[in-house]
Amino acid sequence: MTRRPTSFDAGFTLIEILIGTALLGMMMLVLTGSLRIGAESWEAGEERMVKASRLYVVEGFLSRHIGSLLPISGINGRGEMEPALLGTETSLSYIAPLPDQLEGGGLYRFKLSVTGEDDNKSLNVLIVPYQSNPQGDKAAPEPFDELAIIDHIKVLKLSYFGPTPESGNTVALAGQPGTWSNQWHEYQLPTLIRIEIERAGEEPWPTLLIAPKAQMLR
Repeated sequence: MTRRPTSFDAGFTLIEILIGTALLGMMMLVLTGSLRIGAESWEAGEERMVKASRLYVVEGFLSRHIGSLLPISGINGRGEMEPALLGTETSLSYIAPLPDQLEGGGLYRFKLSVTGEDDNKSLNVLIVPYQSNPQGDKAAPEPFDELAIIDHIKVLKLSYFGPTPESGNTVALAGQPGTWSNQWHEYQLPTLIRIEIERAGEEPWPTLLIAPKAQMLR
């Protein structure tokens, strides 16, 4: 006796195969899209972490190091008295100690400035051994090191808050009201130093305010 085939023995129809293939393609499309979105989110998260880490390290260095600068004046190569801190809107020169672990410590003049052109600008710090009087038989000290702190820098703006000296007086009085200025050549250190930084392709960094620990000339 021959058994007639049932609907279960007939296999899949062409329509069922097409529907299954379409569903499988949709599932693969959704899975691929999810993987791509996950990878892009991971890369974006890593980029944000790198930016936050860079900001934390740079601002931490500037806050600690500029905050420890010293109000020590000296004589320049022309025999003129020179303040410890010389600041403009785009550069800053100050005297601070180097850690004892590096070259035996001591005092150095640090010079912050922007170097390079167009999209290849960077914020550099030049480190030079400090001499209170470079005249006479003393040779000009050679730079100890030069470091790039921030690359692809777009904007660097420095300003200084402190009392304005009286007419004819080279030392600012601590009791006078302070004002913001884009230059500082006084023998007393400013009360606050404001630093604004922006890198190419990024939002401006939060404004950094630094208060030097020492103020008066020693």
